[in-house]
Amino acid sequence: MTNRLKLRLIAAAVTAIAVPVVATGPALAAQQVRGVFHIGSGSYIRMGLPNGGYFSNPYSKSSDKTYTPISSGVGGGIRAGVAQNAPSPAFDRHGNSLANSIITPTSFTGIRFGVITTVPPTFYLSGNRLSGHLRNLYAEWNKQTFRQGGIVSGTYNSATHQYTLTWQTKVHGGPFDGYTGHWHLQGTVSP
Repeated sequence: MTNRLKLRLIAAAVTAIAVPVVATGPALAAQQVRGVFHIGSGSYIRMGLPNGGYFSNPYSKSSDKTYTPISSGVGGGIRAGVAQNAPSPAFDRHGNSLANSIITPTSFTGIRFGVITTVPPTFYLSGNRLSGHLRNLYAEWNKQTFRQGGIVSGTYNSATHQYTLTWQTKVHGGPFDGYTGHWHLQGTVSP
């Protein structure tokens, strides 16, 4: 049997067992979401340890020290379509982040960290499913900058404007090299 004949037989077998796809209605087109994603109560970051478990932040205001609560900064939160860059200077002399637009700088191991975006983030809504591109979100801590952005997903309620967003990003470099940032944001979106 030739290779050509074998390929035809395989193609015929695949065609015979293929399941037809039936459309159930018009596909929902994703719509871009604009506005400010306010970071409300219940938002946090957790640092996953390289070998499992979570890092305990002794300065966390949560009863479970593996959660570090975060809240909106002076800019109200994450602004869709707007880069919220680092201020100049980015840090005080103790290494505390001065980036206070997205989140209120929050103590992590006794040093405050802030968050910046260097490229405008984009968010899309399909039904009640929210997705977004936050690839260029960075955490600034102890005079160091760590990329912590990624592809995000969550939910959005168009009646109440409440949202949730989650994502995970591995840390590269510095004292937390190999750790994973587990981010959870929730709150409301305003135009």
